[in-house]
Amino acid sequence: MVASTRSVFDRQLYDLQCGVQQTAELVVTQIMQATEALQKRDMGIARQVDVFDQTINQKRYELEEKCYAMLALQQPNSHDMRRIVGTVSVVTNLERMGDHAAGIARLILRMGSVPNNLDVHEFAEMAEIAVTNLGDAMKAFMTEDAPLARAVVVRDDQVDERHDRGYSRLVETMSHEPTLIECATMLLWVSHNYERYADRVSNICERIVYMVTGDLHEPRAATHHDQLPTL
Repeated sequence: MVASTRSVFDRQLYDLQCGVQQTAELVVTQIMQATEALQKRDMGIARQVDVFDQTINQKRYELEEKCYAMLALQQPNSHDMRRIVGTVSVVTNLERMGDHAAGIARLILRMGSVPNNLDVHEFAEMAEIAVTNLGDAMKAFMTEDAPLARAVVVRDDQVDERHDRGYSRLVETMSHEPTLIECATMLLWVSHNYERYADRVSNICERIVYMVTGDLHEPRAATHHDQLPTL
């Protein structure tokens, strides 16, 4: 009877993991479509991204409900409890990533009537890095690989560097081309959404480390501390 109960619980955990993986795939599609809409100034794709955000929101709520039901009904051990509680945080961050993709789409829609001949090539690079990082984060989530999760956090600096470069160039453009101030301002917010999208991956990795080790802290902080010189 105990073995049978455990097998049911393991199946529920597996189904939960699969649901998280599916949500991550939807979030990847969102940011890639938002990037395509931005590059092409395609209002149709931007509207699709905006509308689809509700589907991701619903997916998050469904997965959260499953987590709460498992906590209430299954009496998990400490490791399993960390997996379930950590999953709530993971799906919350995935839903917020969908919000950031939708935020980019809404900015594209607002730019439809604004002179917008500005191109920030860093945006596509930021999206690509973030998607790669999210893929590795989900691999770490499925396999409980804490070292991989920590490695993903370190790579987030690549997104920050591109955000800083694009931001500086947009600010400079605003100072020299007054007619482009409105467009450049919106693109600054686009950059912010890309940067926050990527940061959410680091948040996910923080929870993965917690799920595996029981240690709750910011991996980025630990990494930077490790790089400090010894006095």
